Amino acid sequence: MNRMQLLRRGAVLGLGFFALGGCGGTDAVIQDPDMASVEQGLNVATNGSFETNDIGTASSVFLSAGSTALPGWIVDAGGIKVMKNTYKVPSSGTQSIDLNGNGAGSITQYVPTVVGTNYTLSFYVSNSPGCATSSRSMKVTYDTHTASTSNNTGSVWNIRNYRFQATTNATLIKLTSTSAGVECGIAVDQVVVNGP
Repeated sequence: MNRMQLLRRGAVLGLGFFALGGCGGTDAVIQDPDMASVEQGLNVATNGSFETNDIGTASSVFLSAGSTALPGWIVDAGGIKVMKNTYKVPSSGTQSIDLNGNGAGSITQYVPTVVGTNYTLSFYVSNSPGCATSSRSMKVTYDTHTASTSNNTGSVWNIRNYRFQATTNATLIKLTSTSAGVECGIAVDQVVVNGP
């Protein structure tokens, strides 16, 4: 572990660091770095793997628009499905989501960011079991940017990465299905927002 990693972890945990006397140097307090540099390299997204709150006992559970059953996220129009590992093997943990509930749905989260700081949004996409042989698509909104992505066929998880410079202290992350009129859409898991 290098000095910066040690300082970051110590600052996050609220620990003080002191040089040890008799170790070849003078006694001195090492100053904690400012909070902007502490946040670099930390994941600021909440519940990106959709593991917080075990949703129901069925293999696939519908969440309607307005639901906050997945802490950190708000379900938007159309709803989504939470898929258990008995239905769809997630890229991590035991739950992933399908962005199509009753048609095309979306999820939203605002993450804490530092204005002017560069971040990377990443997540994994796949196809839901009911549409493994069809292409499914989505729109990604991050800060002031939007992008489109799709997944062709199959159940393999593929990573997507997007870089942005924060323009506010609360940055919008929104994932929206663009596969309308179908019961299954693109599957998402492991949403992470990291600094450089």
